[in-house]
Amino acid sequence: MAFVDEMYKVISGDMSTTDYIASSAEGKLAHVMDKDPDGRWVYDIQVAQWAQIRDAHKNGKKLVAFGGPMPVDIIYAFDCQPYYLDQLPLSTAPKVDMTAKFIDICETKTNQSMCSIDKVEMGVLLADQYGIKPDAFVYSTVPCDSSRIAYPIMEKIWNVPTFNIDLPFRRDERGVAYLVKQTKEFITFMEEFTGKKLDWNKLKECMEVANKSNELIGKIADLRSNTPCPLPGILLVTNACMSGQAADPEMVKFLEKEYETGQMMVELGMGACMNGEKYRMLFLQNMFWTQLKAYSYLEREYGAICIMDVLGHYHPDIYENLDDKEDCFKVMAVKMMNLPMIHGAAGPVDYYCDRIKYLMDNFNINASIFLGHIGCKHTWASTKILSDYIQENYGMPTLLLDVDCIDGRYKTAEEVQDSIVEYLENVVKL
Repeated sequence: MAFVDEMYKVISGDMSTTDYIASSAEGKLAHVMDKDPDGRWVYDIQVAQWAQIRDAHKNGKKLVAFGGPMPVDIIYAFDCQPYYLDQLPLSTAPKVDMTAKFIDICETKTNQSMCSIDKVEMGVLLADQYGIKPDAFVYSTVPCDSSRIAYPIMEKIWNVPTFNIDLPFRRDERGVAYLVKQTKEFITFMEEFTGKKLDWNKLKECMEVANKSNELIGKIADLRSNTPCPLPGILLVTNACMSGQAADPEMVKFLEKEYETGQMMVELGMGACMNGEKYRMLFLQNMFWTQLKAYSYLEREYGAICIMDVLGHYHPDIYENLDDKEDCFKVMAVKMMNLPMIHGAAGPVDYYCDRIKYLMDNFNINASIFLGHIGCKHTWASTKILSDYIQENYGMPTLLLDVDCIDGRYKTAEEVQDSIVEYLENVVKL
């Protein structure tokens, strides 16, 4: 079955972003089923994710939109459907014209220096093209100033029940206690919002599923430390769904298949670079969401693979004592602090350096690239510290490359690829 892209229906306003992304995922799955059924697992998770959001009300569920780190397992326990808003711009980014529409709409109403992730989320709301209105909106104060600008405005426009978590700067016992207190307040909010009390047994079921997802994502990350790397860089983008779906059994199925595939490749001594692996790149900031084909191009033509992105890697936090409520709340607090990107880019730069050290020490990295999203001003402020840290401790120069990870008009895939290749061939020179 041929896949038909209906992007221009979104641009004209005749189709919502939710319907577009959900139907596109379904169309791609149908196409893969005709061409390569063994590869369906990559699309199954996308179909499940967006169908659940699109059909939430049809399925009798309340839709809870959220931004930043939140105790999402609790949302699942109340039988509500979470909608991690950052998944929207990450999904639209490869469609430059469509994404540009919402960025431009947002820029007519607010600060143009905002991150384009938040511009898309807010622009879609201003254009009234979400296609489904959330029943509640919950968000935290991190990771950045852009989200702190966008979310309160979106809260006023949506005019639905809202809860805000203030993530502390400090990550010691006092910081954890501060988050535990707010987590309990969030439960009260959810009880009032849904009209039912929290069922601890239901929450235990959700935490058990989340444990499986977290254990698998940790094992998959460890697989990527193998030389050659068994899994392609583009899967790091798909793994980002985990932030909003850890307690979803569909996420477990996806991660099980990814781990199984990676383990098989390791046992066969095979890597994702079909012509041999040469460069093992560490991306210090975000992934390049606008041009996903760039990953396969660099792997195929230059043996250059993104082993890991610093802001996407984390050590999973596991619920150890499911009957100990206080302990579970503490784990939820730590999970929010350790959420990808939050763990490195929402506090002292020391946390960022700690992430880099672990990956440099354990993943056999030979190329360091700061693929810096132009809207992420606070991480750009740390580039000198990070690049000096890597140079002083590992003798490795870092490529500082400015990109817009969401707005493809800023730089083309070819421009980014050429800059990376020039660095690899003239600076790394393996």
